[in-house]
Amino acid sequence: MSNPIFSSSFGNQQSNSLFEMYKQVRNSNNPNQVMEKVLPSLPKYKEIMQYIQSNGGDAKTAFYNMAAQKGVDPEKILTLLK
Repeated sequence: MSNPIFSSSFGNQQSNSLFEMYKQVRNSNNPNQVMEKVLPSLPKYKEIMQYIQSNGGDAKTAFYNMAAQKGVDPEKILTLLK
């Protein structure tokens, strides 16, 4: 069974880039600062930055809010990414 998080219109290279970005954010002492630096350099992900800003500028809050909107268990997603 494929992982729906990584099997989308993104290619493997883009999925790997997203995973690397996730690891950078997760391992950072200041995840919001990492997001602010990385996302603007990726024009394709400008919507993500706007969504985070619309959720008080906190990436974790934005993630949990989006998961709730989509009816997805955020903890399950985080477990898959570990």
